[in-house]
Amino acid sequence: MGGWLDCYAGSKILDMVREEGLRRDRVHMVLGAAGGPKWLVLYGLDRVLCREWLPTGKTPLDCLGASIGAWRFAAYCQPDSGEALDRFLEAYRRQSYSMAPTPAEVSRVLGGVLHSFVDPDAARKIAAQENRRLHIVTVRGRALLNAEATPLVGLGLAGASLVNSVRPQGLRWFFERTIFSHPQSPIGAELDNGQWPVRRVPLEARNVIPALLASGSIPLLMKPVEDIPGAPPGAYWDGGLTDYHVTVPLRPGSGRIILYPHYTDRLVPGWFDKRFPGRRPDPSRLEEVLLLVPSRRFVDRLPYGRIPDRNDFWVFAGKDSQRLRFWDTVIAASHLLGDEFMDLVLSGTIRRRVRPMEAFWALR
Repeated sequence: MGGWLDCYAGSKILDMVREEGLRRDRVHMVLGAAGGPKWLVLYGLDRVLCREWLPTGKTPLDCLGASIGAWRFAAYCQPDSGEALDRFLEAYRRQSYSMAPTPAEVSRVLGGVLHSFVDPDAARKIAAQENRRLHIVTVRGRALLNAEATPLVGLGLAGASLVNSVRPQGLRWFFERTIFSHPQSPIGAELDNGQWPVRRVPLEARNVIPALLASGSIPLLMKPVEDIPGAPPGAYWDGGLTDYHVTVPLRPGSGRIILYPHYTDRLVPGWFDKRFPGRRPDPSRLEEVLLLVPSRRFVDRLPYGRIPDRNDFWVFAGKDSQRLRFWDTVIAASHLLGDEFMDLVLSGTIRRRVRPMEAFWALR
């Protein structure tokens, strides 16, 4: 029946996709949002991208993600990408916590998830990978957020939230956007938009694992990752704080497509913007983006009519078996998204199904 996956193209690539479909060698970059367990709805799509579609092209692929998006791409960027993704999935779904977990406990458990599919040998392979190049979005805390003590971090977050409500650019007083960027990639110099400077740190085998852990370290829920090799000293936190749904501006490139497998019908610039429905990324950042999103029809058929999220750890506290039943149902359904993507691309049907990005904004 289909109709599970919606496709939206930016203004500079819409005609290209309508004329020639989606060619792998046109895709130069893939973006991955933060969002914790929300990624589970994308597993089936990630799986076919890793195992079937991405290997068909020779064009190098830059993989830029924040938090869980960076973790997904850490699997993408391994030689056994499909197997690495499966190891990640299995460890992620099995995570379990006490009824009142401390930041140390959450960091320990999620650190174990990360090490289940990125060990030191995998880190060396990721850093040396030439065809799929990883870029990890983190932030370095400033002032009160350059600390581990919970009261100070709480005050820092409250201040950041207040400033963001008035002037989002003011978050630079609290965070320094820091991207661990594959040194062989030409896009590194494009990541600074001039309004919010980016510190680029070369991705190396020695900093892959701590940068990934930092990129998913949510303040108050987890401990920061401190003094990452090759980066300035300090406390590093979740990249989603500044780049929640990653839409980093890039210089226009002729004939380039940026693929964005996303889990929801909203694009939120930063974590603090979630409570402001009117806040959207600059449309110019999406001109070369092909956005792939589960349709409303797909989400409605899931248990509870929604995708997983971080609240599941509270909703199902002490009831891991119920949480797993919900998550596993979503994971099984996610294969419909992967199957439909391959059908759209191989049959050329995507030429008729793709819609302009304006239609995406009209959803809300």
